[in-house]
Amino acid sequence: MIRDSELSGIANVIFAGLMLVAMAAIIKIVTKTLSPFEVVVLRSLISAPLLFFIVPRHSRLDFRAYVSKEHFLRSALGYGGFAAFATCSSKLPLTLVSSISYTSPIYCMLFSTLLLKESRGFATGSAATIGFLGALVITRPGLDDFDIWVVVGLIGAILDSIAIVMVRRLANTAGPGQMSLSFMLWSSVIGLPIAIPVWVWPSPADWALLLLLAVFAVLAQVALVSGYARVRLSRAAPFDFVRLPASLAIDVLCFDTTPTLAMWLGSGLIFFGASVALVGVNIHK
Repeated sequence: MIRDSELSGIANVIFAGLMLVAMAAIIKIVTKTLSPFEVVVLRSLISAPLLFFIVPRHSRLDFRAYVSKEHFLRSALGYGGFAAFATCSSKLPLTLVSSISYTSPIYCMLFSTLLLKESRGFATGSAATIGFLGALVITRPGLDDFDIWVVVGLIGAILDSIAIVMVRRLANTAGPGQMSLSFMLWSSVIGLPIAIPVWVWPSPADWALLLLLAVFAVLAQVALVSGYARVRLSRAAPFDFVRLPASLAIDVLCFDTTPTLAMWLGSGLIFFGASVALVGVNIHK
């Protein structure tokens, strides 16, 4: 890929990450009255019609793609990862949830090497390692006492990573909009039976937040799929770490979290790691 294409893909990945941070903040608020499983499936049900009008007509009506095994597997993995993320967001501070989920780029790089046979440069590997250390610095204070939700978050990060690998595989046969629409449709089918037993009818305020959540989800999905379709996983993955400082800012401004020295240090390492990765992209030929 040419450099401009890679930079465009990385920009999409970063934008998708910021949308995911905004989604996590909304989830934390709305899950005070609704189950995380209900929130996840409502996000998909509301997002699907929005995506339907974004996808090119010739793609949106190609139903053969939506029922393929590859689309189903990618959607099932993505649903599991997001359900874990939403559940953890309702139980833990956003900064801790984000730190746990940011182990995902490490898994992405591993799977991209093992499954997609992508090579890793020194700058890319160093950037991921630095970013991972930053996440560990922030996460460690929250791991003094064992918490099952931390394990749930780690499992969700692994599922997300495999789903992203599937995106790279599907990029040769499906566009970003089509993959995003397929994901929302399958997530609705998978998630509705799980959400029905814990269903509580949302209030008008909840509906407003859920609509905003769906809009952010559409933007995040299209940007994420577009980004990983344009750039190798091993190059884009380190930039996923930049979401963590954004989560820290929201925790401080919206949820009255007092930042610790570990949080500042970890965020600094993450920014440094992303900078190293950007240098690696710029010098790539």
